Amino acid sequence: MNQMNKSSSVSTPVYARIMREPIVHFFIIAVIIFALYAITQAGNENLLEIDQREIDARIFMQELSRGEELSAEQRDLVTAYYIEEQILVREALAMELDNDERIHDILAQKMRHVLSGNIIQPSAAELSVYYEQNRSRFETPATADFDELVFDSTDPLDASILTSIQQGAEAEALLELSEGTVATLPNVNSVDLANIFDQEFANKVLAAELNQWQGPFISNRGQHWLRAIQKNPAGIPALEDIADLVRLEWIAAEEEARLQQEVDRLWDQYTIVINNSEAE
Repeated sequence: MNQMNKSSSVSTPVYARIMREPIVHFFIIAVIIFALYAITQAGNENLLEIDQREIDARIFMQELSRGEELSAEQRDLVTAYYIEEQILVREALAMELDNDERIHDILAQKMRHVLSGNIIQPSAAELSVYYEQNRSRFETPATADFDELVFDSTDPLDASILTSIQQGAEAEALLELSEGTVATLPNVNSVDLANIFDQEFANKVLAAELNQWQGPFISNRGQHWLRAIQKNPAGIPALEDIADLVRLEWIAAEEEARLQQEVDRLWDQYTIVINNSEAE
């Protein structure tokens, strides 16, 4: 019996005995896995691996600057912008736009410039369509032309001067009663007035009837009295009057749209992998 077992063992092929070894099985499995990975990645030169910690750092900086936690949608936007930036950096380096060690956002901005460098001028029809679709963007606010009378003294005016002011006397006549200066403020809107004086005084002046002096507003120059001499209602200028402005806005909008299309196209060429490894 022992002789027969020995003879049987000798006659078993060597490769068969090797194949029975567990370590060989693991080796074969590893080879198969490696081969499958190589096949799936073949031709995919645009594998981009993203470290989640980098995204988390961006989110943290945004929350720090805002002073509040970002919403889920805002976090997604930060993530998308970071991936977009890395894609643009990769493309910029591939095109050898810059060989020094500048920071990534500079490279990304340069790539954006390259992608949006062929913007054409709008045709007359395109300009007209854009103007009609965005009329509200070109609306001009209500404005007025004002006379500004500034008395040098900040002391209360004499009763006779106040009476003349209430009666709508001309600035030159009033300056004969007290020293000061007069000037015209043309085409001024409520924002302009509020910036020059303050919102309360601006509202008071704008609400007054034409040729009615309003004041005083005290400043280091003296006391200011204003009256509206003409009011211009809000309106939308004709296209021919603002053609240059409309053209510039069309170009800016078209550039942004085409740029985003190019960025989206590049995004689609990449495989995005976000490594969620814990920081050591």
